[in-house]
Amino acid sequence: MASLSIISWRDIPAQVVVRRGRETAKVQLSPRFQEAVDRAAMRAGRGSSDAYLADWKRSEARPCGEDIHAEAAAEAARIEARFTDEQLEELIRAKGLAAPPAAGSGPGPAAGP
Repeated sequence: MASLSIISWRDIPAQVVVRRGRETAKVQLSPRFQEAVDRAAMRAGRGSSDAYLADWKRSEARPCGEDIHAEAAAEAARIEARFTDEQLEELIRAKGLAAPPAAGSGPGPAAGP
């Protein structure tokens, strides 16, 4: 079974990785994502190698179709379409961290009286 994960710096995606056994398909997102990562890292004061590297993460793998190259390309296209330049600018200003959901906009503990 194939599995898909996304490599991100903080909350800015950079690459899609799909694995099936020993086979791997990788798609790096367009340069605007790497530029956003670099700008956010500098803004966050994470320019040194160790600090910069510490903020890279891989999402939990999720199952996907068996055509690993098609799956990686399709997910990369979805991410490209989902993130506007304005959203990437917001992430840069927030040092690569997405804003938490607003109170009452998602699941969570109910507020008491």
